[in-house]
Amino acid sequence: MSTLLATDPLAAPLRPERVNYATGVLLQAEDFQDEQTYHRGRLAVALRHIVGFGTIAGLRVHAPEAGDNELEIHVDPGVALDRYGRLIELGEPWCIRLARWFAAQETGALRTAIHRAPAAPFPVAVVADIFLSAKDCARGMTPSIASGPFDALDALVPARLAEEPQLDLVLRAEADPIPAPANHWPEATASRDDRLAAVLGSWDTGLSDASDEELDPLAEQVAGTDLSSVLLARIAIPVQLAADAPSTVRPVLDAARPQVDNRIRPFIFLPGKWLGRAPAAGALVEP
Repeated sequence: MSTLLATDPLAAPLRPERVNYATGVLLQAEDFQDEQTYHRGRLAVALRHIVGFGTIAGLRVHAPEAGDNELEIHVDPGVALDRYGRLIELGEPWCIRLARWFAAQETGALRTAIHRAPAAPFPVAVVADIFLSAKDCARGMTPSIASGPFDALDALVPARLAEEPQLDLVLRAEADPIPAPANHWPEATASRDDRLAAVLGSWDTGLSDASDEELDPLAEQVAGTDLSSVLLARIAIPVQLAADAPSTVRPVLDAARPQVDNRIRPFIFLPGKWLGRAPAAGALVEP
């Protein structure tokens, strides 16, 4: 039995092919999978090219409360669109305990992410970004006929695939200035020719020309991480570390509160959207 999940078909170029149903045709699991993939793929193409990617609603990241020894970063519920056009929904508040995360990092990795004033908001800081990505999780195992190089009468497969969010805190080892997302779409006040040129030149699958069909990395993304993920916030963690400290010396957490910057994230703003109530207020940079 194997519970390994296949790669999401939306992570590869798709041909818009619908299942052709006919009386007397024997349907297999692949037919139903192709049916799902067709509708998901068409929706993803529309969303990706109509609105782009980034935060749609919510997902504000909050700095730790004063005096919190765990340094809990809180992320509000919300929804985003990833680079494949997949919706990612965070249905409840999430937290990341920075103190525990910091203690689990290797000294060398923390040293590479050291940034100093004036590039950082503190004299010395470890800088990391929060990324949100989509993951499929197996739910409710059910009996099935074994497939592939298996021989079993009691094989099990997931009955459902839950579309779950995943938050990752990624160290920024780049030299200052640290890359940030860039929006190349023209402003609403741009000339008609500029807007038309943007429309005509904006068809893009996001995939590289390589045979592995991986997404092209954007400036704000880090090698080795999920390239379909979207950036939520940049966190500066104040630490103590002398400029001439040997490479074996580990940065020590400072007493000051970490700073969370929500402003650099890509986001989707629709001027005509009707909410019916006032959006919740909150600082974009905390504290």
